[in-house]
Amino acid sequence: MVELFAGEPEQIERLAWPAGDPLIGVKPFSRHGGKTYLAHRPDGACVFLNQSNGLCRIHEHFGPEAKCIACRIFPFQITPTFAGEASISARYDCPTVRRNAGDPHSQALPLLRKYTDKWVPTAGFDEKTRCGLDREQIEAVAEFISTLMNGFSSNEQRALFMPYLCDVLSTTARDQLNRQALGSAFGPLKSLIEAATMEKVSGGETFRPGIIHRAAFRTLLALHLRRDEDILDRRASRVKRLFSMTAFVLGFGSFRGLGLVHPPGKLRRAGLFKGGPAPGAQTFALLWRLTRNKLDALQFMGPANGGRDFLTGLRSLALLYPLVLAAARHNAAAHDKETIDAADVDYAVAAIEHSFGRAAVLAKPFVRSIERLLLDRAAFTRLVRTI
Repeated sequence: MVELFAGEPEQIERLAWPAGDPLIGVKPFSRHGGKTYLAHRPDGACVFLNQSNGLCRIHEHFGPEAKCIACRIFPFQITPTFAGEASISARYDCPTVRRNAGDPHSQALPLLRKYTDKWVPTAGFDEKTRCGLDREQIEAVAEFISTLMNGFSSNEQRALFMPYLCDVLSTTARDQLNRQALGSAFGPLKSLIEAATMEKVSGGETFRPGIIHRAAFRTLLALHLRRDEDILDRRASRVKRLFSMTAFVLGFGSFRGLGLVHPPGKLRRAGLFKGGPAPGAQTFALLWRLTRNKLDALQFMGPANGGRDFLTGLRSLALLYPLVLAAARHNAAAHDKETIDAADVDYAVAAIEHSFGRAAVLAKPFVRSIERLLLDRAAFTRLVRTI
């Protein structure tokens, strides 16, 4: 959903459309929780989209300055970091970003600088958000993870790297955390992770999460897939959405029940927690590019991720892999494919990234409780191996 800032609804309402234009008389906004958003048509597209050429009609008729700020800077995201600073990253729910196409980011810098001072407060990450670490330590850890992910041979091991490292960091004295200490920790940590992903039980089957953990993961997945704009624009009812959420958590229902942008098909067809064929590392290259983007821009903590502190944000970033894998499995099943391919991962990254760190519900305390439950070392190991 595109949120409008103070004065923007009035600015859009004052636009003088030509006589007979189909937008005259159309309701352009949805309001919820004291906030105003751009409305959508029944097919889910923005009410101002020109379907004949894919362009914004406000931009076409009145120029870029007539658009709301969020649309002017899309697909970029500006987030405050350290005191008086901000980071800028591209959003992966934009198809052009996922294709790594479009104009160089440098061309957008003048526009982005124009709005950064207006949006970013002077205060950046506070002591609590930084978990008591200084800038050098935070950047060292983010760089360490981004670089050393390539040292693992499987998606599962890469996903386990962040929470396993966080366990080490949480017991490391702050004055002893530096690049040398991180380098020394990698070998033992890698061996531990490799052993965890090779462990088997009797009968050659890997453990799968218990019923509570399975329901918790489906809850988290449903919250990432839920599209509230369908409700605000009256394309779906609150009662039906509630039933869809409940059915999804219990293992029934469908992705389409959570949002009209999702492919149809029953949830059970995705075969979650059955340990299906694991997609190759290259199939998931897009996800790991997204992960590195968030690490490099520090957009996994603070305002970029619901106010989560450094370690909690890193741990939540690890959940991207099972969330994206689950969505990719569903998309593959919806298109009658036996294996996951790059197109399925492309859909899944867009679906999860649309909400990750942005949906207000994901900042709620109960969601963090679900994350803590799933990120228990034993539970998370089982989750990534069987999802």
